[in-house]
Amino acid sequence: MEMFKKTGEFKPDSLIVSPDFPILKEGIGLKAGQGVLKRGSLIMKGTDKAGYIAGTAGEGMKVFGILTDDTDTGTDNTAENIPAVVYQSGEFNWEAVLVSGEGAAVDTYEDDLKGINIYLRSVQNYE
Repeated sequence: MEMFKKTGEFKPDSLIVSPDFPILKEGIGLKAGQGVLKRGSLIMKGTDKAGYIAGTAGEGMKVFGILTDDTDTGTDNTAENIPAVVYQSGEFNWEAVLVSGEGAAVDTYEDDLKGINIYLRSVQNYE
């Protein structure tokens, strides 16, 4: 009989840099059909208020937060919005924030992120 068994593994991803600045979260509805979105994805809010998307800011889109967990939105874009949670404030690792879209870079959104109390910092990785 096994007394101890390894059931999982924790590997820090360095998304959150520091707890010194308040970390606020909010539940949202991600638009369906975006596939699997990774923790740290930049989330945009459309002016149509029909749901939130991962990606780059386009016409009528603005930065809303950073996704807290991997979320599968499926492939059917006609399905209901998918519940998810985003960080709305805090200090985050530049390199861990994911921006989708061609030629997209997180530094493009630094000012927009500061406007919603999300601050990007560099992190020294130790392995």
